[in-house]
Parts: sequence; structure tokens; C-alpha cells
Amino acid sequence: MEKIKVERIFDYPMEESVKFFMEREDTAYDIQELENVTQWKVVKEEDRGDKRIGTKEWCAHAQIPKVLQHVVSPRMLTWYEHSEWDRSTRTYKFRIEPIYLKKVVKCQGQTTFAEAPGNKTSRTFQMMLSVDIPVLGSVAEKLIIDLLKKNEEQDYKLSLDALTKGLGAAAARGK
Repeated sequence: MEKIKVERIFDYPMEESVKFFMEREDTAYDIQELENVTQWKVVKEEDRGDKRIGTKEWCAHAQIPKVLQHVVSPRMLTWYEHSEWDRSTRTYKFRIEPIYLKKVVKCQGQTTFAEAPGNKTSRTFQMMLSVDIPVLGSVAEKLIIDLLKKNEEQDYKLSLDALTKGLGAAAARGK
């Protein structure tokens, strides 16, 4: 099992940042700008008071190492994200359901927003990934986690740019 946890700080008050990122009709930036995302769409979404429940379909591409090519094909890199945005806890929880290899890939995580010192916003992303394939599972986990770390870094930069454009230059000082 592999895990990732990253905290990012934005130079805006939490309520303003949360509203900007989580309470929009669209996304803060075009998700397809992420290097490994080829397609992203909302399959269904509904509000239930303090919670928004949704399902999104993601398609990704990446260079698949030769050792995994007989197990993972590019068309297998499509999955559903089942999510719950809890406004009361400011937590976005998700569970990934692969279209292929459902019984061997387990992935879930969450993003949590909190107040940070200096009237700023802390955004913490954490995720757990398990690929239960003898020998190759740990190789796949490391590969996927490395790609997700790159995506998280790119997401942070795109989020920061979007926040700066949407709310003003103070966001450019985000860390």
C-alpha cells in the first residue's frame, strides 16, 4: 500500500477559498490541463443539504512501463470517482472505482480545507492506493503514486493561478 499526503497554503481566508474551489458550477480550472488527464466529466451529482454527492468519470494516459504492459493497457486507465463534499467539515472524500481490475485496485482519499495562521487557507490532500497483484502490485503502486504526486503539484499550480485570476493577486503569494 502506498500513501500520499500534501498540505498547501493559500493566501486567502478559508471561507473565500472554499467557496472558490468547491461551490462553483464549474471547476476552478480546466481539469484536462492536468498532464495525465485526457477526459473528465460529471456523471451525476446531487445536493443533500450540507453534502454534495457525485460521480465523475476520469480517463488518464501515461507511459506504462514495459513490465506492466501485459497487465495494464491504456484503455484500462479509466475510472469512476465517487465523492462526497461535506460542507460542515469542509472535507471532500472520494473513492476510486476502476472500470478494469476492480477487485485488485483500492484507492480512496480526501481533501480537507482548514483555517491557517494569518487568515489563510490550508488544503490537505491525502490518498491511499493498493494494487493487489503479486510482484507487480508494488511496482504499479509506486508508478501511480509518482504520477499522482506530479498531478498534485500541477493541480496546486493551476489552482493557485485560478485563485489569483479569480480573487486577486494576493493568491500569488500562496505556498
